[in-house]
Amino acid sequence: MPVFPGSAEVKTEITAFLESHRYNEKLLHLSTHTGTHIDCAKHLVKHGFDTAGALPEKFYGRGIVIDCRDEIKNGIINVSCVRKYENEIRHTDFVLFYTGWYHHWGTSVYTGNSPVPGTDIANYLAGFKLKGAGIDTMSMDNINSFDLPVHHILLSREMVLVENLTNLESLPVSGFHFCCFPLKIEDGDGSPVRAIGLINNTT
Repeated sequence: MPVFPGSAEVKTEITAFLESHRYNEKLLHLSTHTGTHIDCAKHLVKHGFDTAGALPEKFYGRGIVIDCRDEIKNGIINVSCVRKYENEIRHTDFVLFYTGWYHHWGTSVYTGNSPVPGTDIANYLAGFKLKGAGIDTMSMDNINSFDLPVHHILLSREMVLVENLTNLESLPVSGFHFCCFPLKIEDGDGSPVRAIGLINNTT
């Protein structure tokens, strides 16, 4: 499984077999930021929320998908493609960026310089009462960024960040609910999640 450059590789070990132990069991070794995962404020903010202390509703709400594929220049998503959805953003909880980058999953391209929102988008989104933002790339910041400005802006607003999303083109622009429930890890800075969009649940 692709991991963020420098992160621990994912390892799985079968520790019990149905035939010999009468049950199946696996041992997993992975970081809290492996695969499709969330970043909590605790990831970068000393006293930010973590996966154990946050209420479940923080990880569930109305979603909107913004197709950014034609609005990327020099690896940065143009803020104009976000501003035109201002009214929809005011009435949503999660903004999800569809770049199409997930199609490179499993190749060396995926862990390279993927498209990301800039600080102008981060500051713009910080002006709304959002629960979170997500993207179908490995990070909300440039893969080589040391300062992680987009992370800092959004996490300081107590937003949930969701990375390594997939199949966003299967969702409508709006009118769906998004779920990204984490494992309840004590002081958890993040967690792998099963992110889903509930298209028929719009109440």
